[in-house]
Amino acid sequence: MRLHRLLLPFLLCLLLPLSVFADPAFYKVSKGDQQHWLLGSIHAGKPSLYPLPDPIERAWLQSRALVLEVDLTHISQQQWQEMGAITRLVDGKTLKEHVPLDLYRRTIIAAGQNGLTENMLAPLRPWFAAITLTQAALERTDFRSALGVDQHFAKQAGDSGKPIIGFETLLEQLGYLASVGDNQTLMLESTLDELPELERGFREVMKAWEEGDEATLINLLKSEMAPPKLQAWLEQTLLAERNHNWLKKWSTLPNESFIVVGALHLYGDQGLLALLEQQGWRITPLTEPGPRKPARQ
Repeated sequence: MRLHRLLLPFLLCLLLPLSVFADPAFYKVSKGDQQHWLLGSIHAGKPSLYPLPDPIERAWLQSRALVLEVDLTHISQQQWQEMGAITRLVDGKTLKEHVPLDLYRRTIIAAGQNGLTENMLAPLRPWFAAITLTQAALERTDFRSALGVDQHFAKQAGDSGKPIIGFETLLEQLGYLASVGDNQTLMLESTLDELPELERGFREVMKAWEEGDEATLINLLKSEMAPPKLQAWLEQTLLAERNHNWLKKWSTLPNESFIVVGALHLYGDQGLLALLEQQGWRITPLTEPGPRKPARQ
């Protein structure tokens, strides 16, 4: 249970961007008398990320509610229990019996290198073993999921009593990840291939973010999030489908909500910015792309 609680803030690591907040994507979205703020977020960070740029801090103080992909601050005991049925193997077999032997050996070696034991991974489905390994490896870098921007604002909302709203439940979130289905062995294999370059990959994303190079940023994130054979699943299920579902709830949000979602959800024909414009929302950038100041270390 404790391992799952530690992993939850980072469950979206495979779905969403990791970048430095020198000039993050931040927008005001308005329609009639309705106004919200939309922040393209990261889910891991460093102490040097805070405080965030002034436009973000000002909007946060003015906002009336925080909207996240999932509200991880209010998870019922039943949801914790149901989570096990999604993330753990239920057929009486172990991870070793679900993946090729060579892949399992690689998995156990990587586990040992990142502070995990074979017993920790044995009951997990391959896709969740991949997330567990990524989280463990991340904690050995300069980044921390606890310092992610969504967690930062969730804590501030909790301290100030500001309401927190989730676009989806924890179980819905896990369901999207689990939908990788028969390709979860490929997901695990791809994760193992990328672990040695995890920190370097994060830093490349940071550079693209700081330089305002949206095209490079998107390409980097998509390649890190899923191998080529899983790109269709990534774009359709993890991004587009969720974006459309979130938009169905947009009209129910309290006015002047502060909305924090992964930056990759904002872009493209099926991104939130394009979909909101199609529905008549006015999009106003509150930060400017272009040459960046040196990255904060």
